Amino acid sequence: MTRKRIAVLMPAVYDELDKELLAGIQTAAADIGFDTLVFTGVSSDNTDIYIQGENNIYYLPFLADTDGFILVGNRFKDKSLKADIVRRIEKSGIPCVVPEEHIGKIKGVFLDQFRSIYDITEHLITCHGHRDILCLTGPRNNIEAQERADGFVSAMKDHGLDAGGVIYGDFWRNSAAELAKEIADDKRPRPEAVVCTSDIMAVTLCQQLDAYGIKVPEDIAVTGYDGSVYTLLTNPPITTICGGEKALGMMAVKELAKQLDIECDIDCNTQYIRLCGSCGCHNEAKEREYLLRYTQTMLHKQLDRKTFMYSNYIAKMSDCESIPKFASVLDSLRYMLPECRAINVCVCDDWRVEHPEYRKNGFSENMQLIYSEDQPGQLDFPLHRLLPCLNLPHEPQLWVFSSIHYSDRIFGYMATAYDKAEQFTANEHYIGWCDAVGNGLDIVIKKNNTEYIWQKLEEKNMSDIYTGLKSRRGFLSKIRTDDSIMLFSFPKSYLNTPYFVPIVSAVLRSDQAIGAAVYLGETIFAALLEENCTAGFMERLCQAVSELGIYTSENEICSITDKISADTDADVRITELYYQLIEKGAPRSSEAYSEIFSNLRKEMRYSPQNDWSIADASLRTGLSGSHFQRLYKKHFGISFTEDLISFRMERAKYLLKNTSLTVQRIAEECGYTNAAHFMRQFKEREKMSAGQYRKAENNE
Repeated sequence: MTRKRIAVLMPAVYDELDKELLAGIQTAAADIGFDTLVFTGVSSDNTDIYIQGENNIYYLPFLADTDGFILVGNRFKDKSLKADIVRRIEKSGIPCVVPEEHIGKIKGVFLDQFRSIYDITEHLITCHGHRDILCLTGPRNNIEAQERADGFVSAMKDHGLDAGGVIYGDFWRNSAAELAKEIADDKRPRPEAVVCTSDIMAVTLCQQLDAYGIKVPEDIAVTGYDGSVYTLLTNPPITTICGGEKALGMMAVKELAKQLDIECDIDCNTQYIRLCGSCGCHNEAKEREYLLRYTQTMLHKQLDRKTFMYSNYIAKMSDCESIPKFASVLDSLRYMLPECRAINVCVCDDWRVEHPEYRKNGFSENMQLIYSEDQPGQLDFPLHRLLPCLNLPHEPQLWVFSSIHYSDRIFGYMATAYDKAEQFTANEHYIGWCDAVGNGLDIVIKKNNTEYIWQKLEEKNMSDIYTGLKSRRGFLSKIRTDDSIMLFSFPKSYLNTPYFVPIVSAVLRSDQAIGAAVYLGETIFAALLEENCTAGFMERLCQAVSELGIYTSENEICSITDKISADTDADVRITELYYQLIEKGAPRSSEAYSEIFSNLRKEMRYSPQNDWSIADASLRTGLSGSHFQRLYKKHFGISFTEDLISFRMERAKYLLKNTSLTVQRIAEECGYTNAAHFMRQFKEREKMSAGQYRKAENNE
């Protein structure tokens, strides 16, 4: 079955030529109606734990539904990784093409480098009248170096000129620098022009000739090959061959289509000569256009750096205790990857497993989509589908897949969609975002495990092992009817004071008027006071902690006192007082609640199936139930209950459209304990039953 997916395995998509190759692949793939799925990471011959985590992404396409591979093998620095990928491709039997390489039985595609150098040499001869021309190429035993040299020789001979000026070098700086020195020292007769068969040699030659006082193109004309952006930064800019990488990408897709028995008419003739000043052509307008485009790209990168600098994204992603909160934070930081059209974060179903059993390679058979802008709540799906959205009818798309890992721990993968290949770069911003996601997930696990451990300790211990005070459970056990409870909080800046919590705890334990005390978190404590002892308590507290080095006064401490009646749930009342104290310590206008309400609403949207209630939500904001409902409607123009129902309906429609789950199961996944209630609400809002909606969306 043809799924119309081409998997491109290509590390280090960084410079303009990398993006040009991908652009060629995407353009040709779209012509035959195929998606382009790029699997990429940091390229390194290093085999440390971090790189192993990055390299895990290259095994994903072998576990998913894929029609063909394009292996950009010459970008891989790790030879053993490349060899392992080749073995897997050969074993899979799936068609594969490799640009610019011969690898065993895998078909390779190659540019007509002979013709390109022939054309640029002919340009120097016919347009500028040069006769004495040298060709600086790569190593003598290199196929590409020889093919380019042959193009030069053929052009010279066809015009009746001496073709003996081929110099074999290294495709790099050294041979260009040596040639410039030989010319400057008169050890080699000065030619009229030099055809360099790589841009880096052309750039170096121009720079070295200029250092020796030899002008380009007045004294010697110079041309390059590759179409690199660096040729625009010399003075003058260098005439070079462009479009080669794009042609190569299109050729790879065309060959793959042939192997898949797909008829196509892809025009791969995209190479051309970019004329600039180094050969003597006066093309200032075009040069300015090229440089302006490059400058704009650089300025956008600078702006991106500033965006990342002030975003505090690492800290924000590391401050989440649950997946809904994590998804909410990702949503708030979505603006940091402006070029991508969509972001999906998928984790293995065993991602929560702790050390040492956690996953270190591969992926689970079933995955969980925990973040997507258009997907409410978490969605489970089989790995071979790769992304739920790819299995819906759509026009050809470009998706980039990268590993989500923390050290040697594999979480899953991130997929980002782009309209054009030129928009994607695996730069420090993109890699940093992926790393921050992995770090954030690791923190979620640690916080959940820590909370679980403390909960178990509290269940077994009546005292808090950190403060020496009572645990919450122990504190509650001491409360009797008509007892007075005082909650008090110090300024939050005190948390930066060394040993703040242990010092205050020691003072509370030594006060004879306190029947029991508990640390509730932040800078908030609660004390169970003896009868008639509340009046002088605050004065004694301030004096005692000041003597131990935390200098404070009564007006810096906020407090609330309450008496526990027979019909009061002490635990619930302490929670209510806790949030009231927070509000009292930092009174807010309705506008000041915007961030709190927005975060709450995002969590509702990403996790509508949870057991949400007005009571719990109001407690989280430190407001009474009625005040909470008024502010919520003022902020969002909809009541809390109606908003929750709309999120649940949104998730229900998504599941009906994208899964084969039963209506009963979908009701449960949307937070309904009663399927009939769900179906009734669905029909009221959508004017059709859940079953009718599924048939309509799937064109049944």
